[in-house]
Amino acid sequence: MGLIRKSIDVIALLYAMAYFPALLFWLIIHGGIHFWRRFGNRSFWVALPLWMASGTGLFLARHWLLAGRFHRNALTWTAGLALIAAGLALGRLVHRDFGLRRLAGLPEMNPGRYPEGMVKSGIYSWVRHPRYLEYMLSFFGLGLLTGATGIFLLAIVTVLLYLIVTPLEERELREHYGEGYEAYARAVPRFLPRLRRHFWVRD
Repeated sequence: MGLIRKSIDVIALLYAMAYFPALLFWLIIHGGIHFWRRFGNRSFWVALPLWMASGTGLFLARHWLLAGRFHRNALTWTAGLALIAAGLALGRLVHRDFGLRRLAGLPEMNPGRYPEGMVKSGIYSWVRHPRYLEYMLSFFGLGLLTGATGIFLLAIVTVLLYLIVTPLEERELREHYGEGYEAYARAVPRFLPRLRRHFWVRD
């Protein structure tokens, strides 16, 4: 069990180092999208120093992140594995329905060069931001599996930051797609799908 727990700790730390900086990057980009679009794809160079700085910071803080632990039992292990499985399933659906160019953010930085249409089918007919939901579920799943309060707190910070990033991104989508996105937003929830009624948004 000791080896398994250490492996989970390493996975949780690597996941945080890889994906938490991405959230910070999009917070900066969406916060000033009209400014960054002047530079086109060159804006992505902001990501490299941000990844290095925040990733290094998380690595240096690894002892704090993994120090305090709460008690784990069969319930927390099951819940953690279920959240990670749900995150992986969402990731596959997002990759299938959204495509690599959109995932990389190319249409956001160069809407004239990549005039992509609005995606509102597949998983996007259930929730408007399944990719963000994927990251939040995975973070909380890793928090439950590691039992590390630092990882769990990082998951909470991740959710709070996505609550800031998402409206900024949706402001851009409303500017670009107008009433089409307004209708989509009224029909499809932001993060949590409606279990009783599924609004299938057609093109």
